[in-house]
Amino acid sequence: MAVLRFQNVYFSRGTQEILHDLDWAVQPRQIAAVLGANGCGKSTLLRLATGYLWPQRGTVQLFGATLGEVAVAPLRQRVGIVEANTVYPFDKSMTALDMVVSGYFSTLTIGYVHPTEMQWAHAREMLAHVGLSDRAVQLHATLSTGQRMRALIARALVRKPELLLLDEPTAGLDLPGREAVLATLARLQELADSPAIVIVTHHLEELLPRTASVLLLSLSGHVVASGAPDAVLTDANLSAAYGVSIHVDERNGRFHAHVDPRAWEDMV
Repeated sequence: MAVLRFQNVYFSRGTQEILHDLDWAVQPRQIAAVLGANGCGKSTLLRLATGYLWPQRGTVQLFGATLGEVAVAPLRQRVGIVEANTVYPFDKSMTALDMVVSGYFSTLTIGYVHPTEMQWAHAREMLAHVGLSDRAVQLHATLSTGQRMRALIARALVRKPELLLLDEPTAGLDLPGREAVLATLARLQELADSPAIVIVTHHLEELLPRTASVLLLSLSGHVVASGAPDAVLTDANLSAAYGVSIHVDERNGRFHAHVDPRAWEDMV
């Protein structure tokens, strides 16, 4: 059974169509990616996946249950969400470990909650899994942007989600910071109860080597292609999705895209 499935989904805002006839599914423990230009509907797709938006047509299923026919809150408890561009106004006195353990309570402070010893221990384990054991007692506000993202991933993991949704998790990071976050995500499959992972991005370089399924959207919200990375990430498909001539290279399971500088004059 798919952990997430879209069937003939249409979504519009006013007269503007955002997503058109979307069919796509994510399987348990699978690494998947949603790829496309800014404004193609990627973040809208995540909100539909968690019942914060509703399609005008079609169905969205989460863990086999059709959203709109069942209570959404219990399903959301099984999903972890991390958004790079969301401001998380945590209590300034919280350490990195405090921030992680707060994931049990979905709070921005631990001032009025009482984590158990087991919860503290598991929070330390997740902080170690993302490579931040040495930052446990550091104030969260003093973490680098990349460290903060890894701590947010650990926070999402403490409740052992079956599905982890990441909206542009490496946005604004330098190369080492980006690679540290990607390495963290790649290691999640080592967990005995590893979740399915969906990464939303507009950069091919951010796809993990073990990505099994890619959904490629056009600026008009149409599906350009979906399926295995080798089949989806072609020059023709990427050029159609982004509206500019793109060349794709693959090395060591990583994909890279570039535009010939001779095409720049046609872009401005």
